[in-house]
Amino acid sequence: MNGSDIERAVIDTNIIFMALYNPRSKAGRVIQLALTGKIKLFSADSVKEELIRVLNREMGLKDKEIEQIISALPIELINKEIYQNQLKNTKVKHKPDKPIEALAITLKCGILSANKHFKKRIDVDKLLGKLE
Repeated sequence: MNGSDIERAVIDTNIIFMALYNPRSKAGRVIQLALTGKIKLFSADSVKEELIRVLNREMGLKDKEIEQIISALPIELINKEIYQNQLKNTKVKHKPDKPIEALAITLKCGILSANKHFKKRIDVDKLLGKLE
């Protein structure tokens, strides 16, 4: 499999959290696939702040622990400058989800999210069936 054959996806905070909470879950298996190079994951830089809040609130982790976890994830965080021109083309109503959709438009790939309102949402079961 060469680099151009690798599946690419934008990943949302809820999938990342599910993977961290339960590494054996479907979301956890997606992260494992990224660690083995079978999928390339991207996310908007805004996801980092959201993930810090969620991990602190839901798992009681300290900032240093959270930073270590985030830096170990096989996810490339993309700066707003890269996707900001596509923000005006987003269709989702929920403002915090706009960067995710804008990044997916920019990168021309689907979205891994538990939120069903994304038009370009990837079915996790189909993805796992294809890559595992």
